[in-house]
Amino acid sequence: MATRLLTPKDLADALGVSESSLKRWIDGGRVAASRTEGGHRRIALADAIRFIRKSGVPVLRPEILGMPEIPPARPGVRQADDSLYAVLREGDVQAVRGWLLGRYLAGVTVAELCDGPIRAAMTEIGELWMQSDDGVFIEHRATDACQQALSHLRGLATPDARAPVAVGATPEGDTHVMPALMVATVLGAAGMNPVNLGADTPLSAMQHAVATHAPTLVCVSATSPLAPARARAVGRWLGSLGPRVTVVVGGRQRGVLAKAGGPSVQALDSMADLAAVAAALVAL
Repeated sequence: MATRLLTPKDLADALGVSESSLKRWIDGGRVAASRTEGGHRRIALADAIRFIRKSGVPVLRPEILGMPEIPPARPGVRQADDSLYAVLREGDVQAVRGWLLGRYLAGVTVAELCDGPIRAAMTEIGELWMQSDDGVFIEHRATDACQQALSHLRGLATPDARAPVAVGATPEGDTHVMPALMVATVLGAAGMNPVNLGADTPLSAMQHAVATHAPTLVCVSATSPLAPARARAVGRWLGSLGPRVTVVVGGRQRGVLAKAGGPSVQALDSMADLAAVAAALVAL
């Protein structure tokens, strides 16, 4: 996919500042930019997003950035803080995407989004089946909306092709799709190249992925209880990967996998912990 490039005028209009100010920021090194053969400045969308997140400059015209679902900032007016739970319960994909993108551009990390509002909202929605007949329908619809929004957020990360590879998966027998997607999104935002095998992944597929991609990091997340023999097999394989591979496990069953894998398998409590591990590996 080709990198989307913005002109200084594009980004200036999106932020509600003058083009001359934007050019000064580029020349001063605050905004990363390249030059065309004719000498014109061009800004990669990923670099524009990095500047917006770091500087805290509000986005007045998000549609210029290709993000029309984000409610535009209004100078001097505090934006209503609707809950993620409300838009997820409605199954409004565009609203969910706008909610997450807006917080991300405001400087909230992907890990913070996953550990905080996403986890809280999906947990609350997951309990609706006990309250009403349409609870399962609402949960499935909300899960799909959240998946689409996270996938879009994941697409904003542009890791260097030379960045370390990370393989993530959920073991066979565990059909939860959100944890693996959150892992891939967090790892991409941290600067790694994630290979997401998704939910219900057989051990043989994990083994093929490691042989094919030679990852620096392997992350297995298990939420549903696993058959004891399967848990032992996955854990022992993780523990056998050796010192060249950092191995982490997460989810409710992380203790079972870590126990089977031994001291080389690290159990993580949060996406923030995962982001810290990934950042340290990228920095090596």
